[in-house]
Amino acid sequence: MKWWYKTRIIDPAPQQRVVYHLLFWLLLFAVRSYLTGISFNVYSDLSNGYVTLLNLCSTALIAAAYYVVAGPVRQLITNKRMGQAISGIMLIIVFYTIADAVTEVLILRSCENCMHLLKDHQPAYYALLSLNLPTIIAKRLLGLGTPLFLLLALSIPLCIKLAREAWRAQVKSLQLAKDNVELEFNFLKSQINPHFLFNTMNNIYGLILRKDTTRSAEMVARLSTLFRYMLYDTDKTYAPLDKELKLLSDYIELEKIRLNDTAVEVEVGTDNPQYEIPPLLFIPLAENAFKFTVDQPGAGIFISLQVIKGRLELIVENTASQPTLTEQHGIGISNLLKRLELYYKGRYSYAAAYRERTYFANLIIDL
Repeated sequence: MKWWYKTRIIDPAPQQRVVYHLLFWLLLFAVRSYLTGISFNVYSDLSNGYVTLLNLCSTALIAAAYYVVAGPVRQLITNKRMGQAISGIMLIIVFYTIADAVTEVLILRSCENCMHLLKDHQPAYYALLSLNLPTIIAKRLLGLGTPLFLLLALSIPLCIKLAREAWRAQVKSLQLAKDNVELEFNFLKSQINPHFLFNTMNNIYGLILRKDTTRSAEMVARLSTLFRYMLYDTDKTYAPLDKELKLLSDYIELEKIRLNDTAVEVEVGTDNPQYEIPPLLFIPLAENAFKFTVDQPGAGIFISLQVIKGRLELIVENTASQPTLTEQHGIGISNLLKRLELYYKGRYSYAAAYRERTYFANLIIDL
């Protein structure tokens, strides 16, 4: 797990969120104090205590404005009530300007030494502070200095918040997609195992009754290998292609036991058996072919799997007398498509069609 999840920076607990917010505002206050101390400004000649108090009050007002914007105003934007949201932002700017002006005037006018220093060293600013309060507020609003400063100050925490929420939403979306696919994949495995096991054991039982010990022993060995792989090797995200080909081969041979008249043809070729693919990727298409093929003279199943130069192509054709059944996306095919979208988004194509009593399925993947 990534370090930011271990420390819960992306998705903190409520108590941690409070701590992170306090740390951010303390950091902002510290940066403002530092910049005020090293730069030439109207507070340059004031004592450190009053400068600290002014910065602290200003930071507190910015924090208050941020929580109003991040709370009620953002909710209005989310609900697409843009007129009310814009009005809210304008009111926040006005109230912040009033509060900031009142705070600064009260602090500086209560300090006679501060006013004397401003009169001697900052006469223009002293003249502004000497005006009545409504005039000071009006000048700050019309001059746009205070509103622009507020918007700039709010842009930093708002950008951090929006970036964190976008990242968290993306991670949750990917995790949800993965969880859904894994849930359906596990359900698919739980459906395949008992159903397939029941049919195969009955078929092997028939071989034993016919005293075909060689073939029955071979089928038991294939079944054991297949289920050992399905139980212990399919929990990984990817599996070697050669193991998947062996699984497909065992599955086909076990399904062929119950067929008498259906012709089954399989072609497999690859230039590198060490390609890796998600486990059990081919089983749903092979299962559908055997499931919907009626065992009768003239029926057939053709499966071709070729992996050449990183391009996988799987073709499955089977005789089907009921297209309405084979054209439906059951849990197996639906799960296959979701897994393809998760692992090979933009790098695969799947097509299926029914014509002349034959069902065709074609899957292409750029590995």
